[in-house]
Amino acid sequence: MMIKSSYSGMMYSHDFQLWYTYFNRRLKIGWSPQDLSFLLGKPDHAYLDFEKLFEVPKFLLSESILMDRIYACSEVVPMEFFREPYEGSTERIVRVKVVEDEVKWYYKIELGWTFQRGKDKPAAPLLSLEEWKPEINLLLESDAMIHVRSRLEGLFSRGEFEEGRSSWELFQNVRHTGLSKLIIYPRHLKNCLYQMIQQGKIVVRIVDDRYCFSSVK
Repeated sequence: MMIKSSYSGMMYSHDFQLWYTYFNRRLKIGWSPQDLSFLLGKPDHAYLDFEKLFEVPKFLLSESILMDRIYACSEVVPMEFFREPYEGSTERIVRVKVVEDEVKWYYKIELGWTFQRGKDKPAAPLLSLEEWKPEINLLLESDAMIHVRSRLEGLFSRGEFEEGRSSWELFQNVRHTGLSKLIIYPRHLKNCLYQMIQQGKIVVRIVDDRYCFSSVK
């Protein structure tokens, strides 16, 4: 069974370049939109709204710096848009068509621009992209949760939560395992943190409009 959907938005070419860069990065690293929202310290829908082309300039203005830190990368996908000499910079429509089946999402991006072509010009970016649906291995999921929980308990016992820690800071402390097969995803951290909240060890607060996790005082 295939499910089809689409969404669209108006933006300037520079904003599209950044939107595409972050979209492409997410697909390559294998995180979900909810993973990104969590690392940004925002509700689940926050990053997904951006990816669905809602208020793209506003999101980029407030989140680009942290997004680059999250990915440890500030390199933008190169692209050069064709413009007639008399044309100014104008907003144009971007539309994304999505086809979902049992194993993948297929994205087709339609633009109101064309790209410059030539020997010294960057190659046009791929406008048809795919995202595999995650395959959950219960044993690896269990190992990941055990690893993250152990790291968090260590941080908690050393008083690292007393001043409050952001999702992104905590992820840096738990993501490296030294095992090539054991990959830690932001969802593992999120689940473990909410277990600690249920146990009454920590609470979640909002600091500077982002979620912050701190010990109960």
